[in-house]
Amino acid sequence: MPCECFVSPRVSKKALNKFYSHFRANADELHTLMIYENDALLVRSASEPYSTTDKREIYSLSKSFCSTAVGFLIDEGKVSEDDRIVDLFPDKVPATISENLAKMRLRHVMSMNTGHAACVMSKMVPAEDAVRAFLAEEVAFEPGTHFTYNTGATCLLACIVEKISGMSLLDFLSWKLFMPLGITGVRWNQVNDGHNEGGCGIHVSCEDITKLGLLYLHRGEWNGKKLLSDHWVETATSPISDNSCNGTPDWCAGYGYQFWVNAREGFRGDGAWGQLCVVLPKHNMVFALQTELGNMQAEMDAIMELVEHIHDGDGEQTPVLLPVYKPAETMQKLAGIEHTLYRLDANMMGFTALYTAYDAEKDEYQIIFSTGCDQYILSAGDGHWAESLLIAPMMKPKIVGLMSARDPERQRMAASYTAEDGKVTVYVRYLNCPHREEITLTADGDRIAVHFETWGKLPAGAADLSGTRL
Repeated sequence: MPCECFVSPRVSKKALNKFYSHFRANADELHTLMIYENDALLVRSASEPYSTTDKREIYSLSKSFCSTAVGFLIDEGKVSEDDRIVDLFPDKVPATISENLAKMRLRHVMSMNTGHAACVMSKMVPAEDAVRAFLAEEVAFEPGTHFTYNTGATCLLACIVEKISGMSLLDFLSWKLFMPLGITGVRWNQVNDGHNEGGCGIHVSCEDITKLGLLYLHRGEWNGKKLLSDHWVETATSPISDNSCNGTPDWCAGYGYQFWVNAREGFRGDGAWGQLCVVLPKHNMVFALQTELGNMQAEMDAIMELVEHIHDGDGEQTPVLLPVYKPAETMQKLAGIEHTLYRLDANMMGFTALYTAYDAEKDEYQIIFSTGCDQYILSAGDGHWAESLLIAPMMKPKIVGLMSARDPERQRMAASYTAEDGKVTVYVRYLNCPHREEITLTADGDRIAVHFETWGKLPAGAADLSGTRL
């Protein structure tokens, strides 16, 4: 997991360092960055333990990938922007179809103008039938008159793609988009009924995000082959919806077909905590970022400032100052709770037992979680990042309301630790999502308490385990 750092000689290192310092100054984190201009790579950077090839969950940036699938279907004449939703799912409509639901068309779903007063995704995730759950929700406003950011609308798009193509959203896009662009190893989380989430849940790399941006920068063309029509690209990235009351400048400049319109130039796909695919046609540039931050408007401001000064030039002697995320070091190797087995009390994560160990050769503390069927080892290095792969339900921090209902995913983690008498703290950085956490094990006699600190990104009750030493 070495740092990645390529900076073209044409890039002002002073301007780039100022961009990096923005994140440090705001206690935000920039994990990966790629910048292209005129089809040439300007910047590729990733701070240890991250990589521009990590497949990570990118939240609502998933929406731009999902709408691209609909774009293929529209270009092929298999569906129309004016198709009524009730006609697409006549067997799933409620007994009484409201006037507003009857007026809802595909273009309203793509542009977040369904007429719902609030996002309906929380109703769709656990439902036995996600489409029925969507159609059963009250449509408070006439479609096309009220912008509501609605991840459930994008989930419906995933269902539409599956119905028309006969393939899952992931498989359809693998055929139409990922294979032509050379993208593999994608995961897309599913809701309870088996449909891909659509509006969230895709796991792609910074490289993959960049490729999507370059495809749209070139108006649907890739390596000389036209994949998407000019009409689709222009329409999808235009300000179809009026979201002028939606907040800060880059979030109220208009919304297209699952793409945001930038306040100053261009358009973007974006996801919570700062996952961005920014396309700037006038500058012929694409930015791809994977971050964990709170103020995305400040992130956009920093990007546009970098664009303004990226070629200012300041001499080649200036070093590039990547963000650094140092692994923890501990003076006390053993905490008195290693080489021990604890039988765990019933818990939401489904773990039955916990083993602890210390690997002196690797200088790593190990927590072995058991489900009664499988054991998963979380290794934490002393002064270095140790990587682990776990598969466990609800362990990974994310947007709680959008926790996937199916299939626990593979969780790549890099961790380090500190130890003191009767206590171990493991500092985890997830390589397949934007987040980090601290896992604290505290022994008290024969009892152990385990706390997952995710700052509100686990379901209530899932963050704590307890058990008894055997």
